[in-house]
Amino acid sequence: MNSNANGPMTGVVMLVRAKPDRAHEFARLIAKLQQDVRANEPDALIWQIMRDRSDPNLFIFTELFATAAAHAAHPDMPYHRAMAAAGWDCVDGTPEIHLCTPLTDSDIEGETA
Repeated sequence: MNSNANGPMTGVVMLVRAKPDRAHEFARLIAKLQQDVRANEPDALIWQIMRDRSDPNLFIFTELFATAAAHAAHPDMPYHRAMAAAGWDCVDGTPEIHLCTPLTDSDIEGETA
């Protein structure tokens, strides 16, 4: 497992459904959030939001943080807090969130890194 003094690498896969009449606004808000995360959180190694091609109201967040501490700090970033209320107003239902541990070379049976 990848880890250091600040905890293991943490992956997140989150499926969020936007209200149909608010999907465009939600896309705008989270695209700006994606830009801010990439510019300001060097320990957010991957931070990509995608929109489902067959369901334009469904958004998939793929996140990989270098440490558990970086993941824990993410929601408290000022740009995240600034958009949170407006973003949540666009959400339909409860997001499906999966916290993940990245597989590494050490997970390959019979091989050494």
